[in-house]
Amino acid sequence: MNSPPTSDNAGASDPTQVLPSRQQQHQHQHHAFDDVLNEEAVENDDQAIECAEEADNKRRLELESSQNVLTNRDHINNNIDGLGLDHTNTLSNPPSYDQTFGNRLRCHGKIMRHHENSKVTNVELFFDLVFVYAISSISEAMVEHLTWQVVLQSLLITLAVWWAWVFSAWVFNWLNPDSYLVRLLLLSLMLVNLIMSAAIHEAFGEQSLLFAGMYVLIQVGRNLAVMIALHGHKLQRNFIRLLFWFSMTGVLWLVGGAIGGTIRNILWTVAIVLEYMSAATGFYTPVIGRSVTTDWEIHGGHLAERCSLFIIIALGESIVVTGETFREHIHDSAVVGMFIVSFTGAAAMWWIYFHTASTEAINYIERSNDPGKMGRIGYTYIHALMVIGIIWCAVADRISMEDPHMVPHHDNEHGSGMVKVSVMIGGPALFVLGHALFRRAFSLTTTTILLFLAGYESYFRAKILPTVSHLQVHEEV
Repeated sequence: MNSPPTSDNAGASDPTQVLPSRQQQHQHQHHAFDDVLNEEAVENDDQAIECAEEADNKRRLELESSQNVLTNRDHINNNIDGLGLDHTNTLSNPPSYDQTFGNRLRCHGKIMRHHENSKVTNVELFFDLVFVYAISSISEAMVEHLTWQVVLQSLLITLAVWWAWVFSAWVFNWLNPDSYLVRLLLLSLMLVNLIMSAAIHEAFGEQSLLFAGMYVLIQVGRNLAVMIALHGHKLQRNFIRLLFWFSMTGVLWLVGGAIGGTIRNILWTVAIVLEYMSAATGFYTPVIGRSVTTDWEIHGGHLAERCSLFIIIALGESIVVTGETFREHIHDSAVVGMFIVSFTGAAAMWWIYFHTASTEAINYIERSNDPGKMGRIGYTYIHALMVIGIIWCAVADRISMEDPHMVPHHDNEHGSGMVKVSVMIGGPALFVLGHALFRRAFSLTTTTILLFLAGYESYFRAKILPTVSHLQVHEEV
């Protein structure tokens, strides 16, 4: 009995199975040759291949993009608390309770201001109302006893009041005023500022310690609270430096307020000088060093708007003083004339500041790569000159309207005549100087360097070069 053939042998021995495969091969080669000769078919095939490759690349890029979005979202959710920002937690992304105290406070208290929310809020405007009273108290103290001593004392108090306000403006540049914790801090500072403003009239008298204590409480208390809230945040080091400086000068304020007299005046002067120098030196602190302006990442437009509103507050004091004095002497034609002059002066200062400079500065600082630098130079320092000038103008307006026929003489009691003239001239001069420096804040440094080099070259040619030449001649002899 013959065994059946295997499938391999059967396939190899059957010629009917080999012949169709050869025919198909010849036919395929024939069609391929025809396609080569058909250029239109070749182009269509190439286009189809290109479209397929583009579709594959597009799908690959979409997949990579979606993976990157998911990765970045996880990374942001893991690190957003460290930046002090708030985010909405869902059931699939519950809050982490093993964070530091500062992170939990910033997250749940929502105390950090978002970058897109730089608008000045109503509670900040409410906070500024306290300083209306402070400026009014300063001008009244100057009008009642206008002597050189009172002018210097009022200057020191004005610098302290401005320093208390401008550092609050810096702090609330980062903090969210809509947070109930931040609002409680604002209202607490308002209360302390109000007590300090009430003590301004007798700051160099019976209420020296009260004024000094409230000022120190504002500066130290605010920085301490913010330092705690920023625990673990990159801005915390800056407030550690601030706390160090204001604690050091706070001792001088308190000791001076307790002792009184000439020692008080000296200690307070040293304290305010050190505080104004501290910002220029980057608040250098042992161990942690100094800060640079790029460390102070601020909302430039917000700080500019806040300072503009303070200028309005200072101008408002001039308007109030002018209107009140005019009401008391409304039937005197000379007073009417001085009233018009005073109002025109206040309107001119408003026009000078707000017509172009304010808007240009806001646009510049918002586009600046280092807004902290302009915030320190243009708004922290230079604006102080304009505020002092406006206050002195308000004092001059009141003096002029109360005695429009006055002709000051240097031999008046305590030289008050020259003091009045100095305040009348010095007020507008300080405002114009401050405004000029504000507009040229960033060319001021270059100009200073050029002046220094010019002076050094003159000194070199006049002193050093002749000395060197003389020595050379002496050696040759």
